[in-house]
This record gives sequence, structure tokens and C-alpha cells, in this order.
Amino acid sequence: MDLYLDCTRGISGDMTLAALSHLGVDLSRFGKILAGAGIECRIETWAENRAGGPGRRVDITWDDAQPLRHPADIAAVFHRLAVSPAVRERALSVLDALTRAEAHAHQIPPEKVHFHEVGAIDTLADIAGVCWALEELRAGNITASPLPWFSGVVECAHGLVPLPAPATAFLMRGKPVYPVPDREELVTPTGAALVHVLAESFAGGPAGCVHALGTGYGSRPSSTGLRVWQLGPVEARVPHARGGLELVTQLETHLDHLTGEEVGSALSALANLGEILDVLWLPGTGKKNRPAGLLRVLCRPEDEDAACRAVLRHTHSLGLRRQRLERLALPRGPATLDCAGNKLAAKIYELEGRAYIRAEADAVSANAAERGLGAPALRFSAEK
Repeated sequence: MDLYLDCTRGISGDMTLAALSHLGVDLSRFGKILAGAGIECRIETWAENRAGGPGRRVDITWDDAQPLRHPADIAAVFHRLAVSPAVRERALSVLDALTRAEAHAHQIPPEKVHFHEVGAIDTLADIAGVCWALEELRAGNITASPLPWFSGVVECAHGLVPLPAPATAFLMRGKPVYPVPDREELVTPTGAALVHVLAESFAGGPAGCVHALGTGYGSRPSSTGLRVWQLGPVEARVPHARGGLELVTQLETHLDHLTGEEVGSALSALANLGEILDVLWLPGTGKKNRPAGLLRVLCRPEDEDAACRAVLRHTHSLGLRRQRLERLALPRGPATLDCAGNKLAAKIYELEGRAYIRAEADAVSANAAERGLGAPALRFSAEK
């Protein structure tokens, strides 16, 4: 899905990471990726509610003292990360933008830049973590709002620095801005570098069908945060009453480790969840000639994260395949049907200009049970 970054109240690395976490990305997995690259740290996330509404905070801590890092040192860490080439390339691009901005601010060659605040693990993790989280969300086009132009001063390793900081101001060149009365840092160098690399265009608001909102709060006690809107095409979901094309997400996994009882329990649990549209189990033979099966689940795109968590919770599968599909839905709606002298809940639908009606299976079963009959007795009984 596309993303819209609402930066009207500022943007920083930790705010961006927190907003993506609020959209459903599990950052504990990224912590393991950092550990695999030799960066030992703790990534903590928690829910936080401020004037901007419910959101999340992210805090990255470590025990050992950290050295001042050159760009090449951070790039070496990025190259050690077990991430896709696309994630690594995007992270290196953000690092390069930040390096050039700091080099301009201090009028030194890029290779001579010493990252003081930027060299700390938290910002290193922010850059790589945001790029990794975007891939986890399968983000498409990224649009950003105009950036706020603030004033004041901030104290850093080089003393009192005017705001926007020189590196931030360098990265804000060529981007739409508007003045605000705030005299505090709203856009950090890392936040500006993320916008510089990630934003493909700028707009005054999101355009499309809003599916989800992630709000990320930073360490400063600001009442508002960065809001990231997840967007799909306007025609992505057409109500069944009208019929037409709609988008659905299909989740699949092969299971060969569950007993028959456990498979049945999982199917029942998934079928009863409101976020899931359909559940299908196709038995077969898996690797090592084990009895196995294909579990296929359909859900709406906006329910994808909840559906994924549910499938993993009830099956303990080690992975899921996800794909976005179009499906054609016939116009349909609720109705009642006279069946063997009974009024049963039914579904009415249209096909090729004609209306058809079909009793709901649960209604047939319940009515048959009341009368002490098998369900087919209602469908096939003849009035005399």
C-alpha cells in the first residue's frame, strides 16, 4: 500500500520507526537482525496516548560505550545486516544524504564527517529499521506533507546551533515548507534525510482510500507526533451490496506438524474471526512423505496484520505467504426464504440480471435440529 507521511508537526528517526510499529511491524525481529550484525541493543516499544491520539513510542538502549563513527563505519554495519538488497540500498541512500548534509554544514569532505549524535546506535537503528519496516509493510509510493519551518537554538556537541540545524536546512532545500511559531527542533537531520530519500512527492493531504493510521511519538514531550497514513486505491473495496471488483489478501501456509484435532481447532478458530473472510484446508502429502495440508485464508487488506497474527497464533506455522488478489463479488444482501413451511435467513444475489436466493446453511441446520430432522430434510421435503 502507499503511505502518506504527515510531517506537519515534525519528523525524526524514532518517530518514524514508532509510527511504522503502530502500523503493525514487529520491531523485535529487527532487533535480532541488528544483533546478527554485531550491534547489541534493546528495542523497546510501548503504546502511548497523547493529544494526537493513540500511538507508539520506541526506545533503543545499549550498555557498551559507543565510538564516534565515520560514514564508512555505519555503511559497514548496513552491509552486515541480514536484509534484502532493496532495504540495504535504501538505508545506504539515507546515510549518504545525511553524510553530505553534515559535510556541507561543517565544510569538510564527506569521508571526514564524524557522526556524534548521528553515530549513536539509536539513529543507526532508526535509519536501517525504518527502511526494513517499509519493506515489511510492502510500502508502495510514499508521499509527504510540506515540512514545518521552525526556529530557536539547540545544544549539541558543537555548541548552540540555530534551528533548523544546518544539516537539516541543507536537506530541506527544494522541499515545500511553511512557517510555524515553534522554537524547538521539529525536524531532525535524520528525519530530514528520511524525507529526502523516501518521499517521491509532496501533497497537502493523503489521496486514496485510507486503510490504517500509525502515530509515532518521540522522546520530547510534544503533544503531537508523526502520523503515517496507509492508503489503497479508492476502488479497492466495493460493498457486496453493489458488487464489483475488490481487493483481498490471500494468506497461505503448508502445515505438517499439527494433529488432526489441532488442525480442526485451528480451522474453527479462524473461521469465527470477523477479520477473516474465508478459510480453506486442502489435505495432501508434504516433505518426507508426511501427511500435510495447505491452509488458505482470505481477508480484507486492512485486516491483513490481524489475520496474519491469528493464523500464526492458531497454527504456530513458521511462515506465511501473502499476496494481493482481485476478486469479483456479485451484488448480494440479506433476505428470508420460505423453506418447508419455515422462514429461514437467506442470501439474495444477482447474476446476469436475475435474482437468486439461497438459505443460509446455519439457519437450515438450526431449524432442522429444532424439528429433529437432518438438514437435507428441509431442502428436499415435498409439501402434500
